[in-house]
Amino acid sequence: MPRTFTLRQRLRYRFDNTLAKGIWGVLAWLGLVALAFMLVIAVFLIITGIGPAGESTTFPEGIWYALTRSLDPGTFSGDEGLPFRLVMLLVTIVGIFLAAAIIGLVSSAIDSRVESLRRGRSQVIESGHTLIVGRNDKLASVIAELVEANSSERDRAIVVLTPDDVVQVSDELRAEVPDMKTSRLVVRSGNPTRIADLEQGNPAEAKSVIVLRPQGGSDAQVVKAVLAVSRCMPAESRAPIVAELEDEDTADALESAVGDRLITITSTEVIARIGAQVSRSPGLGGIYEEFLDFEGDELYAIDVTGQWIGQTYGQALLASTSATVIGLRNVDGTHVGPPTTTILREGDRLIAIAQDDSRFSLDCAPEPWTPPDDRVWQPLAPSRERTLIIGWSPLAPLIAREIDVHVAPESEIHLLVDETTEAIEAIATAMTLQRQSLTIHPGSPISRSDVVAVLENGPYDHILLLSEKGTFPADEADARTMLALLHVRGHLAKGTSSENIVAELIDPNDVELTAPAENSDFIVSQRLIGLLIAQLSESPDLAPVFRDLFDSAGSIITMHPIERYVPAGSTSFRSIIEAARDWGVTPLGVRAASLAGTSGSLDKGIRLNPAKDATFTVAAGDAVVVVAPSA
Repeated sequence: MPRTFTLRQRLRYRFDNTLAKGIWGVLAWLGLVALAFMLVIAVFLIITGIGPAGESTTFPEGIWYALTRSLDPGTFSGDEGLPFRLVMLLVTIVGIFLAAAIIGLVSSAIDSRVESLRRGRSQVIESGHTLIVGRNDKLASVIAELVEANSSERDRAIVVLTPDDVVQVSDELRAEVPDMKTSRLVVRSGNPTRIADLEQGNPAEAKSVIVLRPQGGSDAQVVKAVLAVSRCMPAESRAPIVAELEDEDTADALESAVGDRLITITSTEVIARIGAQVSRSPGLGGIYEEFLDFEGDELYAIDVTGQWIGQTYGQALLASTSATVIGLRNVDGTHVGPPTTTILREGDRLIAIAQDDSRFSLDCAPEPWTPPDDRVWQPLAPSRERTLIIGWSPLAPLIAREIDVHVAPESEIHLLVDETTEAIEAIATAMTLQRQSLTIHPGSPISRSDVVAVLENGPYDHILLLSEKGTFPADEADARTMLALLHVRGHLAKGTSSENIVAELIDPNDVELTAPAENSDFIVSQRLIGLLIAQLSESPDLAPVFRDLFDSAGSIITMHPIERYVPAGSTSFRSIIEAARDWGVTPLGVRAASLAGTSGSLDKGIRLNPAKDATFTVAAGDAVVVVAPSA
């Protein structure tokens, strides 16, 4: 049998539904109550004949008396006649309660709205902004670089969509990036895999979208977020989506599904390659940071036009007075350091290092150049090297294999790890090497005696300290790495060893806690990936350039002995370019002891994109920074 409800229950149900709609429903009920009360008072005054000074009252006057006494409690003090005063006192008391209820509701609604805004649930009304989806320890680095990139523009918004507490995230980001310059930070709360939440960030009108891999999360979450972002963006949009992943196969599959607008970064592969290269070439870390950040020199591209069509890439190396050409983009793809005999065609684009895009122009006329027939590129013969890796992380096998490509047979890798016997056997299996032998030394990276014992088996050409982030929390892993670094420095300071030390630290702020050493390069993995993510979000056309540099089968940045190209003494970068192109090599800059500490030079006297005709002194031990084939 259907249940029957009383009229009172039905009215109460409708009343509750009205209240559930929010403040406007409550205000409507209060207004009706106030109006009904004034009508009752007016009718009562007419029926009883009560009025000021004993006079009768009309209906409009009764409404007016009830209204004014409700709004202003002091009005009834001038009334005359006891009955009228008592009625108006009652009206005033009821009016006070009604007014208090309305004021309380309005105040509560305002507080609720402010809190809602602070919690980040409102729609973002921006266009041309950068939308960052997700949060991890790279977020602050990405935002800092975007702020730098936006410094030449006004009122650019950086929008962050995170499932975490918006107030806490906002406070932390403003503490880590205190100077937003010309940019504005907008933080919103939402699930990155839900389309309704993503649309809060207005991805349809964003200049670019960045999808970060959640801290402690998986590639599956990134895949879902990227697919959701793609659904929110119109098909005609060319705004890039830059996504951070760990697995290369997942990245390839996602790119195939989403299309050309998606740029994926496999952070583990990139860091492993950079770590291996920096460990073998002191100062190379500063070069990578120079390419990746928005300070100093950056990478730009320009169309090949006019008199340069039909010339060779070797001639184009001297095409600009203020930029250094390093690559070419043509119908065959993007090539860093292509053969110098490559002919430039209409539609090609030259890639160069310059301080600003306004300073990159082909302002020189082509000079005749014929590559000599007797000059054939021969890579430098690999040498036998001994490498020490302290600490174990998933990066170790990747770095070891990357080093394996560039060393001579019978090279050695020594590994100091604090693991069980079973884990050491698994490590030995994971380190698949061809040109290097593997020696595992059980011991603790934070034990001075264990570190010194393995160092006494040296000397080593390279020493890498890896973060044990797979075993310990980030802050503890960094603390252990720093302790191991202090042990290494302390032991090496007693002798004349010149090992190149590379330390991986997770938190960029931890770098400041260890005093710099003459023979140390720091690899801050999260910062480097953050720089790369920000760079590609602003300049998606550079994705093939970095992919070529970070691909083990592509070109590499390396150092060649200066005497391979010019004799010791006074020389110019133009002379180095002219000599290097005869060997089919693209120079980027020089590393000279005479340049250390001079304006514009990086660590260890490295200067990229020096003026073509400026002279400087080179000596034995100096080097040319070049782009060369990886093998």
